[in-house]
Amino acid sequence: MILTCPECSTNYMAKDGAIGPNGRSVRCASCQTVWFVEGVDPDVLALEDNKAVVLTPETLTGAEKESDEAQDTAFENPAPASVGAHILMRNKADAEKLSKRKRAIRSIWAVPLLLLGGAIFLAIWQRQAIVEAFPKTATFYQAVGINVKSNGLDVQGLTSQRLVVDGVDLLRVNGEVVNLTSSAISSPPIQMRLENRSGEALVDWYVEVGTIAAGERITIETDYPSPPIDGVELRYRFAPENP
Repeated sequence: MILTCPECSTNYMAKDGAIGPNGRSVRCASCQTVWFVEGVDPDVLALEDNKAVVLTPETLTGAEKESDEAQDTAFENPAPASVGAHILMRNKADAEKLSKRKRAIRSIWAVPLLLLGGAIFLAIWQRQAIVEAFPKTATFYQAVGINVKSNGLDVQGLTSQRLVVDGVDLLRVNGEVVNLTSSAISSPPIQMRLENRSGEALVDWYVEVGTIAAGERITIETDYPSPPIDGVELRYRFAPENP
């Protein structure tokens, strides 16, 4: 049965038999207005519409009070609502959409990451060729700890020691010259220099290397007789073509 508040026009759905054949007073839960509802034939109480709001009774007597208390208990302790199949299907569809969206985002990021990784690999693998084509890039490679040389050659493991051979003082220098490129290189001479603690050049001499095959290394050894006693710093460089 539908009841309408005469003051604020709020609609309520009353349970069958809540009013009774003798009628009863009810209070609006919205504006607290109290009005009397006439008794209705039970056969007429078949309407169900609008939201259900519990009405606060003004007065109850006898069997009506017992009946109303039993019905109010039913309102206050409703059975737990079960989740409909359509809601479960919608939740499953939403989860699948979210999963597809995450996979799409991962795929979008995977492409540039793969391209970046390939570019880095190529830059390292072909570093010497890149430096030969663009000599200024050697500074970048060296800054990140990658061994490159502008001429494709590198001197590694250079050591020096003072010896006495047949009564002659010698400065013996050992090391390796490495070809970092994929083609043979005719190495220029290596200029050796001995300096004092102040950085002043004392003596210079040259070591011939020759041609080094692609990716190969050759051992160099040179002796300088009667080196200056105050020569403590050994420096080297590939001799320039036009000194």
